[in-house]
Amino acid sequence: MFVARTGDIRPPLHTKHTNGERNGAAGGLGDPPAAGFEGDRCMTSCDALIRHVARDEALTRGLGDIEARMLIEWLANWAELLADAARNEEDAWACVERLCRRGRAIGRFVQLWNDPFDRVAAIQLAASERFDWPLPTGYMDPGDLMHHILTWENQQPGA
Repeated sequence: MFVARTGDIRPPLHTKHTNGERNGAAGGLGDPPAAGFEGDRCMTSCDALIRHVARDEALTRGLGDIEARMLIEWLANWAELLADAARNEEDAWACVERLCRRGRAIGRFVQLWNDPFDRVAAIQLAASERFDWPLPTGYMDPGDLMHHILTWENQQPGA
């Protein structure tokens, strides 16, 4: 897992692409893999999934620019991994929908925690969503809080 303080949070897993490195890191611009099967996995093109994540305004509603950028980058990276690991396109979409729901809940938690009068609501949300990460003990900068949560989510996938 790579986590930089600037908020560049990436999933802990790395995937191989059938056409070499993505975005041309190994010579020339690489296109995403076309939809098809490799073994028992469906190599779903993740462009539509990432577009879905990027265009979902509910994910970033009420968040500052820094927190919104961190959340969208995190979701897009996971969407790409889920698309590569899915058995078919329906599975990929279902996984990304669950991921977006979790992202909306994380964003809402950060938004609620930022207002001292809404911290009880944030705690209720954390309990109802079964968030396993440790709750902050007091005020925390929203960007730092988002970084802490997404780092925890990466270290405890599926928790």
